[in-house]
Amino acid sequence: MLTRIVFFLVFVPLFCWAQPSQKVIFGCYAEDLEAFEAFATRARESGATHIVLTAEDLPWARWQYDTPGDPYPAWAISNVGLLKIATPDVIKPHIPQDYAEEVLGILEARCKVLRKLGLKAAFTTFEPQMLPESVYEEYPMWRGPQVEHPLRAIAPRFTPAVEHPEVQQLYTESIKILLKRCPEIEIISLHTNDSGTGMSWSQGLYPGANGNTLYQDQPMHTRYFAFFNAIQQGAKEMGSTIEIDAEWVREQNPEYIAQQLKPGMALKNLEGPDATKYKNTVGFLLDYDYVFYPVRGIPFPVRFLTELQQAAENPAPRLFVLMGDRFNTDLYFDLYDRFQEQSTTTYLSRMNMLRTLAAQEVGEAHADHLLDVWRNLYEAHTHQWQYNQGGYWFYIGSVHQRWLTRPFVPFPEELTKEEVSYYRPYLFQARSEERAQSLAEIQSTYFFEGFGGHFLNDRILQHLKGYIGTARENLQVIIDAEAGDAGKLQLLDKRLHAFECIVNNCIHAVSYQYFVDVSKEWNLKHRPMERLWHYLSVPERTRMMAIARQELDNAATLIELLESTEEPILHLADTKAEEDIRILGPDLVAQLRKKMKLMIAHWEDHERLFVED
Repeated sequence: MLTRIVFFLVFVPLFCWAQPSQKVIFGCYAEDLEAFEAFATRARESGATHIVLTAEDLPWARWQYDTPGDPYPAWAISNVGLLKIATPDVIKPHIPQDYAEEVLGILEARCKVLRKLGLKAAFTTFEPQMLPESVYEEYPMWRGPQVEHPLRAIAPRFTPAVEHPEVQQLYTESIKILLKRCPEIEIISLHTNDSGTGMSWSQGLYPGANGNTLYQDQPMHTRYFAFFNAIQQGAKEMGSTIEIDAEWVREQNPEYIAQQLKPGMALKNLEGPDATKYKNTVGFLLDYDYVFYPVRGIPFPVRFLTELQQAAENPAPRLFVLMGDRFNTDLYFDLYDRFQEQSTTTYLSRMNMLRTLAAQEVGEAHADHLLDVWRNLYEAHTHQWQYNQGGYWFYIGSVHQRWLTRPFVPFPEELTKEEVSYYRPYLFQARSEERAQSLAEIQSTYFFEGFGGHFLNDRILQHLKGYIGTARENLQVIIDAEAGDAGKLQLLDKRLHAFECIVNNCIHAVSYQYFVDVSKEWNLKHRPMERLWHYLSVPERTRMMAIARQELDNAATLIELLESTEEPILHLADTKAEEDIRILGPDLVAQLRKKMKLMIAHWEDHERLFVED
């Protein structure tokens, strides 16, 4: 139902917004150099001073899958890494240089574009990053902390010990190599203590504080300072200046550490030496942060504008404006430009600005309907924060555990190697095969299990579907009225419908596994099964079969959606070789058909849970 809101003009300019001295860094996924240049050109029009070079649009380091059966590198292969791409001579034998040169070549070409446009560059990554074990076999004193999540890996992973002078020199040489090819880089923003990275003896490391025992007594602030300083020293030797910050550190005393740093060094968004705010961030770049993944192109203008206002109310010397949703950049640029002209200060003023933009899109008569679409998508987004358990449910369930493509069968252990071959290699699973066969097992943890898990998962996701359903209802009113760009609106409806399929898949997976487990554990075969009504009266069987059928129909619906348009609906790998734990394959429709075929082939297996012979 359309929500009516009375709007008042409450635009109050914030004189501190977009200060001339502020560095404004725009970022977006770019499929090729032409797309990168188009984005940078448009960002310059909006006042950008820097452009991010390193979204998840660079070649992935699949060579890091160096241990058969170990899924953990999946979190690291998309992160370029300084030593991985700007490799000092001493470790070149350990790092594939064809990969390094390919990435450096792309970055160099992008910097040439920025040079032409008069813009500077920012470099985002994860550091210090895990290195191949062969590095430490040759240089054992360089071995730093173990960094992998111990329940999500089968091989130990180590990053270099940044306390070691030779390791510091590696990073100094690395940044010099990078700046020689990409002199426009002035800002480095990194994450640490996650995704195959980590600082020695940090309390934020997954395996607990650990590292090279020779440096155990060093205080944490000296480690961060030494690491940052090694990078900045290399930049200084190249006649450049680098500002650097680290996020996700999970340190116990970040304020104290920041107070020991210099200006241009920051930890947990606190810049040295006064622990003042380092930056504001609007939007996101990583798929990890996109609640609707793997669906593409669902916009989030309410979130974007809300974060713009928050940034204006609490300014910082640097503003990152990140457009991870690359399919709606015109919308975000329009909002950004409007906000620069006249900032919002309240919820009503934000809604009024969005309604004005909606009227521009679909006309005054249907502006409220489009605004309601956007508002409900925002509610859907905020509703899912509680579901982020190392990634949103749809990302770590439907994709990482291949709920979307694997068959829902009561005895998965009986599937042949050929039958599981299209999905088993892409399960994020580092423990037993028995756990891998359970739909409730998510990255080596049973997040939602038992009746409580089934009940809460269903309750929460049904509530989420309500927001998406309301958004689609409003969207359909606009489409039926032939207002706005019909093709664009119909594509958004297809994407929202596909997201409904993903949500359904997450509901079905948890609930189906619950009823399978209950039926096995309670040994329901002791009930009499002489008459049809005996069979039909078993509630667990009724619910299980209903869910299985719903999932069959859900897969068929998604196939129909995907085949109805050439436009991207889901994020799929470009080639079969690029399918990964984190990316669905280009043959998704064929995999969905395979899933349905296997479910039908094993449909009567459900009877074995309830009938003795």
